[in-house]
Amino acid sequence: MPPTLIELKPKRTLLDPNFDGYKLSLKEIPIKKKDLQRAVDRVLLNPNQFSVLHAKLIGLHNFLVGDYNEESDSVYFIDDEWKVCKTSLNPLTEELTDPVMLWQVPDKQQRKSGDYNLSMKFVATDLMVLADGRGTLHIINTGNRNNNETFTACFSEEVVGNEEPFVIVDAVIKQCEKSQELHVLLLTIKQESCEQKERFVSALHWITLTKVGSEDWAQMALKQLKSKGLIQYAAFEKTCDALYVVSEDECKFTLNSDNPVKSDQTEANLPKAYQWTQTLEDITVKIHLPDNVTKNKITVVTEPTNLEIKLETNILARGDLYQRVDSNLTTWNIEENVLIITLNKSESGLMWPELIKGDETGEYMLETCIVQEAHEKLSHLCSDNEAAPQTGTTFNSQQIEECDFETDKSGNFERLCGKTNEATHKVNLGSHQVLVTCTLDPNLPAAIGIRHDVDVCIWQPNSVEGNFEITHEGTLLAFGYVQASKQNRKFIACPPDLSYTVICESTRHLFIYRQNRSVTDTELRNRSTGRRVHSVAEQQVVNIPVDEEILGIHATNNVLFLLLEKSIVALKM
Repeated sequence: MPPTLIELKPKRTLLDPNFDGYKLSLKEIPIKKKDLQRAVDRVLLNPNQFSVLHAKLIGLHNFLVGDYNEESDSVYFIDDEWKVCKTSLNPLTEELTDPVMLWQVPDKQQRKSGDYNLSMKFVATDLMVLADGRGTLHIINTGNRNNNETFTACFSEEVVGNEEPFVIVDAVIKQCEKSQELHVLLLTIKQESCEQKERFVSALHWITLTKVGSEDWAQMALKQLKSKGLIQYAAFEKTCDALYVVSEDECKFTLNSDNPVKSDQTEANLPKAYQWTQTLEDITVKIHLPDNVTKNKITVVTEPTNLEIKLETNILARGDLYQRVDSNLTTWNIEENVLIITLNKSESGLMWPELIKGDETGEYMLETCIVQEAHEKLSHLCSDNEAAPQTGTTFNSQQIEECDFETDKSGNFERLCGKTNEATHKVNLGSHQVLVTCTLDPNLPAAIGIRHDVDVCIWQPNSVEGNFEITHEGTLLAFGYVQASKQNRKFIACPPDLSYTVICESTRHLFIYRQNRSVTDTELRNRSTGRRVHSVAEQQVVNIPVDEEILGIHATNNVLFLLLEKSIVALKM
């Protein structure tokens, strides 16, 4: 059964068509710094980890972990002695506390080629999971974290086997009638052979562990998924019956110990019925025909919203088009036993993720000319010199059409059911990537920020009484346009209340964008129109006075934490 296609429709009440842009603010932000006794533990890319997937996984790893279940503004990190440390911003003195060592990760040895960074995730008020980057998963009893109690390990096993390294993507604990279930999602990059070529793929391991009463944790189930492209986002549904995944390619189950995956090797080896390519203005469909087929045996019927192609009585392709076309401009011809059909898009500039809705018999072939064309159109947005912060309007609505094309790959949001091993719901994101993730509610999966026109809309995936939904919960005004100009960005973060967003470079520079706040103490008017301005959004540029690489970031409603190589910094927001 094909997945249900969902269209993301932003709430108009959460958009602001009259947004005037971010005004440069020179207000000082208090910066507190604490030197670390030991450097932060980190893994660098080795010569065998040369793919884009490795660069994203290791090069952009966030070494700073926050805890939204804790009352205070606290963060955790791991030093080069593999000690889990915690520091907080004291609300009375507004100073960073000295890091407290809470747990020693066992079996610290010299790094070997192929290791990943250590990663951790808090799953309950007294429970945490930690991966050592070498294939071992630890379940740790943290006690009351507000009291800085020492952690104790209650499970340490190689849950995947063969010392395969992984990082933790998500973890959720589920209360059952007589037991507890802990679901952990792990990510690793694998190398596999395909058509006599070696390629890297993203692999997700869905581990299920159970605990009955006072017994120890025991592994109960293992599921595995694979995607050829980059996985931008992955999280458990709160019921732990499904996964939410955003990836550049389809993510499919390859193993399920609870519900065996049906073999689809025969279907995978079948040739595709047609191939299609696209530019910003038109689409070209190619179908290989038997020898000596003449034009009078071919029937091509195009309407604004559907397409039908037949060879005599055999249907080669038929269905509803993803978007409208100008049927009067359709042309087709046969060249060397190949049927070539050209469709003109009614709305030029829009990239289609699929030709016919829900049709998997076609193969999309990326044309290098479309990438070059997009780069030429976007070249005016790039510069080798850093531009000074603007004090006026931050975007020009006449140019944003060209900014919308961000990448040559299409992204998909999928809900993948752990019982049927199939995608039940799907959202085509087009060329837009997940720009930011944030935890709006600790009991729900992380929300995702997707660009919509000049804005970034925050979408919360959820399951309510067994029905999947993805709702628009907030908007980062004009941030879609703003972030496109920050070519040196490393991290993007925002707090649960969405009051500000920060773009962080590798060293020194932060760009903070505060959302609209009411102006009551003075009367402001737009200089051009004379319209009364009731709220102001601010941009602040911060220069961190430490020449160290920024390794991690965590944003709370009150404090922005930054982890550097040998120090930690807190900005009082």
